[in-house]
Amino acid sequence: MSLNKTILRHKPLDRVVHWTVALTGIWTLLSGLSFIFAPLHFLSYVYGSPQLARILHPFGAIVMTIGLAFLVARYWSHNHFEKGDLQWMLKVKDVLTENEENVPEAGQYNAGQKMILRQFIACGLILLVTGLIAWRAYFAAYFSIDVVRIALIVHSITAIVFALSLIIHAYMAYWVEGSIDGMLEGKVSPAWAKKHHPRWLRSLTSGKNQH
Repeated sequence: MSLNKTILRHKPLDRVVHWTVALTGIWTLLSGLSFIFAPLHFLSYVYGSPQLARILHPFGAIVMTIGLAFLVARYWSHNHFEKGDLQWMLKVKDVLTENEENVPEAGQYNAGQKMILRQFIACGLILLVTGLIAWRAYFAAYFSIDVVRIALIVHSITAIVFALSLIIHAYMAYWVEGSIDGMLEGKVSPAWAKKHHPRWLRSLTSGKNQH
């Protein structure tokens, strides 16, 4: 691999699915917040009207969940925890202050990205199960009112955790210059890879990584 060329980090289909998950996730979260907090009722207009938000919120969530499952299948093999990940997390302050020379070298994904992926998986599963139980149009009638109420409480709390995870994910992508371009255009520079994911770059130059 020539170091004078950009490096493919995300294939076109992965990028399309990623942004589909992001957009449906934002729409679903905004409409969901309008259901939880009365002062945020205006957010329900993200779907056009409060009535449409009630109808489309579950379908948007289904699209997001399918997309998230696709991304997990595509990226999971590159997100196994490795030796050095714990040390990376203990030195996250150096990452945030851009003193990455003091941080254990990251592979294709760093420990923070691996943790966020697991948070998305856990939240996605809980939101799916509780959302189906509370989906009045199709499934809620099969459960007692107490079960539906508990599902709604767990669903709401998990949605807030999911929203915080999404904010952290987006902020870190903004913080690490070049990350958003990598997800928009699919490619990163060798300099970016060397700075943020040096073990991944070495595996590419040695021909061991065919991602």
